Amino acid sequence: MFFRIIYRLADKGVVGRVEATITIGAAPEDVWEILVDPHYIPRLYPDMLNIKVDPEGPAAPGQWRTLTGRAGKRMIEFRTKVAEVVPLKRLVIEGRRGGAFEVFSQVMELSEVKNGTEVKVDFHFKVSDAYFGIGFDPISLGKMAEENQEKYIRNLKELAELKRV
Repeated sequence: MFFRIIYRLADKGVVGRVEATITIGAAPEDVWEILVDPHYIPRLYPDMLNIKVDPEGPAAPGQWRTLTGRAGKRMIEFRTKVAEVVPLKRLVIEGRRGGAFEVFSQVMELSEVKNGTEVKVDFHFKVSDAYFGIGFDPISLGKMAEENQEKYIRNLKELAELKRV
């Protein structure tokens, strides 16, 4: 698995980017099914507790998502929308106003390879200082977001490969 993390200090807070490429020993259809089903999100992100989607159903352009999770001992919320869906190829999730992230973008691209599916993930984020207020360390929050993204990728691999069995 290729995994690269890039951080830089911005005027206010930390901007992070996680780039990863992983080969999953499962068909693109199995990986895609997990990616577009919002009910998998709490299983993919260990710190996410629940998700509400509008409209209900698999990922579709314009679908709004509100996720509730934890950052340390604090409950957090972040809001996203499905920006692009190219079946079995590309899924793009972007942030909406409000919540824990000032900037949120997750692009997942799939391609069929000899032993299954290659998934490329590009996750770009900026923790919202306004949401967390004084007393929270943006670098620690950025690390939590990065760790959750790494677990997301590993959990996606595990869940998709289990579907094959």
